[in-house]
Amino acid sequence: MRKTLLAYVKPHVQEDPLSMILGITYLGACMEKAKLPIALIDERVVTDQEMKRAIEENDVIGFGALTPNIRRAIAWAKYAKEKGKITVMGGPHASVDQGIFFDSGHFDYVLKGEAEETLPRFIQALEGNDQAELSKVAGLAGWKDGQVIFDNAAPPLIKKLDDLPLPARHLLPMQTYFKLNPERLTYIFTTRGCPFKCIFCQKELTGRGFRVRSTQLIVDELEHILKTYNPGVVLFVDEILTLRRKRIHEMCDEILRRGLKFEWIANTRADCVDYPLLKHMHRAGCRRIYYGWESGSQRMLDVLKKDLTPEVIVEAAKMTRRAGIWAKVYLIVGSPGETRRDIEETEKVLKLAGPDLVRVSVFNPLIGTESWDNYQASIDVSDLRENYVSSNRSAYMHENFSQVELEELRKNMVRNYERWYYGYSQRAKRFMERTMYYIENPKYGKKRLFRAIGLVPPPQSENVATRVMDESRAKARA
Repeated sequence: MRKTLLAYVKPHVQEDPLSMILGITYLGACMEKAKLPIALIDERVVTDQEMKRAIEENDVIGFGALTPNIRRAIAWAKYAKEKGKITVMGGPHASVDQGIFFDSGHFDYVLKGEAEETLPRFIQALEGNDQAELSKVAGLAGWKDGQVIFDNAAPPLIKKLDDLPLPARHLLPMQTYFKLNPERLTYIFTTRGCPFKCIFCQKELTGRGFRVRSTQLIVDELEHILKTYNPGVVLFVDEILTLRRKRIHEMCDEILRRGLKFEWIANTRADCVDYPLLKHMHRAGCRRIYYGWESGSQRMLDVLKKDLTPEVIVEAAKMTRRAGIWAKVYLIVGSPGETRRDIEETEKVLKLAGPDLVRVSVFNPLIGTESWDNYQASIDVSDLRENYVSSNRSAYMHENFSQVELEELRKNMVRNYERWYYGYSQRAKRFMERTMYYIENPKYGKKRLFRAIGLVPPPQSENVATRVMDESRAKARA
């Protein structure tokens, strides 16, 4: 029986905290459920030699990569084809731009859409060498002798997420991730999809609907993670965890009822929280929230179709701080038509809101998004196909700023804010704002009080985790 390897390729820059990957662990679990041989590998935590050996030991090599990393996936597919392997590409970029993979000449198949149900069918059809069955696999496109031989539409979105098996974390080296990440971070998801219409988000993979898992299964998985792996922090990777607030109240109640004690992080929007919810989340262990603000300029918020106002952003940040939760925010510079005045408005809102960490990216119109459709005349497509996109570079040719200027604006926004945030007056203000909360909740108070006045450092940043990872990998190669 053919052996399948699912590989996640490393980004050229590790911008996020290092942790296990959920996507391929769900696929791995579905392969195990179908009793098909499966192995997983994450290039970020292995050497090149280990990656090559894994490819050589398996027959079908499936790749997963986000848009910024597809060049790396193509390079590894080339190596796999040189070794006579069958290659397939999946994930969000493959779902909107299969041509770049087939044009490379290094892929036999592309599997579009959510693949938990279709990947085992694809492998079973391969095993039987059944071309008729292959041509019926939803989402599968095949390439042979320089041309597409079939191209099937993506499958319907998976409606009942509770039917999916728990991700096969045991197929990845969890303790290796923990060694490379000081926070011992792991991921979980409770929903798929997002109903909002931000112009920069690729939605082909998970859709604009909102599908949820049951509270019981979510907390069962949390309990399993805690008992099996003992992580330091759990990150809910949902696009908008708190879209349905009643659901999160129920989840927090169940966490508290079972007596599960752990620190967790939520991703959400500023208009999807209120103070009672934030207090409840804190009681259940939430210590950080990541907000996608994108801008503090109403004009730019409208351009990006965020359906937010600066007033809502500021109020959410203040409520988050009152609830004793640390806030990180994501911003974008270089959105279409942005001016220095818009950037100044964003910096003003930052100071009014006072989040604990700011991460700024340049505007990137990705294939399959509204921004790609609307601004193609300003996109250097050859640059996009030949180079990586990332938080600090883009193929979008801005009308008011050069790429060098945008990168400087991006860096300066962070530098200026951090200089202001860590100033004595702001430390004193945060101390006063949080004092009442700490008095009412003394068991949470000591560490946060010391952090507010600078005696305890803030949580480890992405850069620290990245440095530790790089140092460890360098030692492994030595």
